[in-house]
Amino acid sequence: MESAWDRLLDLVERLAVDPGRPLGPDTDAALVDLSTRAIADRHIDIELHAHDVARWLSGLVTAHRALRDTHAEVDADTELGNLLRIVTRWLHPARPR
Repeated sequence: MESAWDRLLDLVERLAVDPGRPLGPDTDAALVDLSTRAIADRHIDIELHAHDVARWLSGLVTAHRALRDTHAEVDADTELGNLLRIVTRWLHPARPR
């Protein structure tokens, strides 16, 4: 069974690559649900709040879509990788060095 974290990243990826998928209340609810579960599983920093995470993820997807529209010369897979890397590094708990 996939973790909530895996399902969250999968949803972000699907939203990022398909600009026809609407961002709205249903998407927000799914992002909040998966964020809540990932926080409980400690895959997302426990100092973050699920509603904030969902709002920012929705905003990042919106920004990714705009970047794809205005910078078509940049490889789509590279941009998707950048988005997922940013999301992962932002959400994961800090690790001691």
